[in-house]
Amino acid sequence: MNRHSVRALGALVLVLSLGVCATAQERPPQGPSMAFQPGLGEGARERIPGGRLVVGAYAAALALLGVYVAVVARKASQLGDELTRLEDDLERHRARQEEAPAPEGKK
Repeated sequence: MNRHSVRALGALVLVLSLGVCATAQERPPQGPSMAFQPGLGEGARERIPGGRLVVGAYAAALALLGVYVAVVARKASQLGDELTRLEDDLERHRARQEEAPAPEGKK
């Protein structure tokens, strides 16, 4: 690329970016407002107090956490029992191996 094409490309980018900025700064049409407007009357009141919902949500979360902890504790207990049983089986197997006479072909 020569200098003239680089300058032309730079000028084109500058013009396009200025056009985009000008378009972004246009004012929105004057119609109904999209801003929040509080409701009036009976429909604006809360029917269920938020405090009860928060307490209920915490109670449900704690109940689920308690169930999870109970399941993990039960599995850990079962794993401990299984490990103890396997250690006992290994101990009995080693005792039998020591009591058994060595085969004649091996020393």
